[in-house]
Amino acid sequence: MKTLLIPLDTNATKPLYLQVADYITTAARSGQLKPGTRLPPSRTLADQNNVHRSTIINAYQELKARGVLASKQGSGTYIENGLSENTVPVSNIKKPETLPTDELIAEIRRMHWTEGMISLGYGPPSDELMPVEDFDRSRQRVLRRDGKKTANYEHPQGYYPLRQAICADLVKQGIQADPDDILITNGVLEGVALVSRAMAAPGDTVLTELPQYFGNWTNFSYLGLNVRGFDLLESGPDFESLEAQLQDENDRPRFVFVTADHQNPLGTCWTMPARHEFLKMMNKYDIPVVEDATYRDLTYDGMPHTPLRALDPDVIYVGTFSHSLMPGLRIGFVLCRGRLRDHIERLKAISSGPVETLNQRALADFLSTGEYERHLERIIPVYRSRRDALLNAMQTYFPPELRWTKPSGGFFVWIWLPEHISAIDLFHRSLKKGISIAPANIFYPGPCPQNAFRLAFSHYPEDVLTRAVMEIGRLL
Repeated sequence: MKTLLIPLDTNATKPLYLQVADYITTAARSGQLKPGTRLPPSRTLADQNNVHRSTIINAYQELKARGVLASKQGSGTYIENGLSENTVPVSNIKKPETLPTDELIAEIRRMHWTEGMISLGYGPPSDELMPVEDFDRSRQRVLRRDGKKTANYEHPQGYYPLRQAICADLVKQGIQADPDDILITNGVLEGVALVSRAMAAPGDTVLTELPQYFGNWTNFSYLGLNVRGFDLLESGPDFESLEAQLQDENDRPRFVFVTADHQNPLGTCWTMPARHEFLKMMNKYDIPVVEDATYRDLTYDGMPHTPLRALDPDVIYVGTFSHSLMPGLRIGFVLCRGRLRDHIERLKAISSGPVETLNQRALADFLSTGEYERHLERIIPVYRSRRDALLNAMQTYFPPELRWTKPSGGFFVWIWLPEHISAIDLFHRSLKKGISIAPANIFYPGPCPQNAFRLAFSHYPEDVLTRAVMEIGRLL
């Protein structure tokens, strides 16, 4: 094939390389592009469609990950055999046959707001544990004190007393920070996006743990970054897998993105030896580290481990109050230093400009008066009890062949099924019983295990969790 024109929408939120990959995937599965069809070289296809060559290179890499394309050394890139809609792959590592990943994510989100559904596939905080009245008192104090200032713009970097209060909170965790190095964001995902845009360009590679929260890896993908992954053990990184991803000197990751505390979706927490070894390895390869601290404040067993940022001041630290306090606040933050901080601040000013100030001022009051600490003391025993109820129910009602993580914090448990059981099939069967789960597919940007899924225990009381697990156990 010498010519392939692809309808591209430069105004769409979906990156151009994914538009290319989706178009070719659909054409291959429908039979319009026959098995063995040779596609144009990346430079030629880029010229034909008036895009940068890196767009086509990224699209071809995505298509190879999907199993749509194969390269033959010296002869080009071809459509793989056996891609008709009725084909059933024999491998245990494959993409879901029922829904594309983005549609599956959207379906799981939709199920959370479906009346009568027990949504264990989605993991927001519990409504009844949000300190609405306490926070409103902080808001009212701020309104009386600051008056009309609370209705005006705030500096893009964020309200300075809030940055001071965050630094005072971080020092309890071993992190010494300057308020000038804090940037307030609209939740953690904006923080991840700003850091990614500042540190990498479309076509660059980011390295992260797999499985990974879908909001993060889709964030990277939609920015045009190539997402590569390394495996996790319950103690931390699988260092053999991690080092294998660092051997290509021509494609070194621009940064590595990790969650050392209560990772989503696995629920794992790194040991201290693993944290030290990881930082030593990243220093050896001179790769910047971004630490996601989304669930760090939600530790249920013992004292939290020292964060990576406390062990190395060059670590970029991304935090949020969405899960420990209230998602509706949409307040997160990035901690970093020097020119990178200045670059992120400029990107923030360009993308969202001056920011809302009332909630930032109220949160500063909530933190500085000790209300946040008292709030954590109230909610942690409740979440611990819900976690224990879920784990006990799984031990009672799940078949003995299953394995699962035992999280010391956060909101999630990861379950491995026997290889012959499909989590996608279990997802659809559970929906018919009014229960939503999260299959492994949504936590991988490419090929993934089909026999694993995630359950969230944060949103429901113990009796509902037990009843849902009992029903899933019957299905299994």
